[in-house]
Amino acid sequence: MSRSTLLKAIVGVAIILGGIFVIMKDEPAAPTGDINSIEPLPEQDSQDR
Repeated sequence: MSRSTLLKAIVGVAIILGGIFVIMKDEPAAPTGDINSIEPLPEQDSQDR
């Protein structure tokens, strides 16, 4: 194999392994509050422009 092909293979493997590491390391935060309750937004003052 030529040096450029070998370098491309090493970089490709490093990118794939880095992506797998990030996915495995990622820990999503637990949602807070009741996700089933829907509350209306507070009314906003109308502003004249």
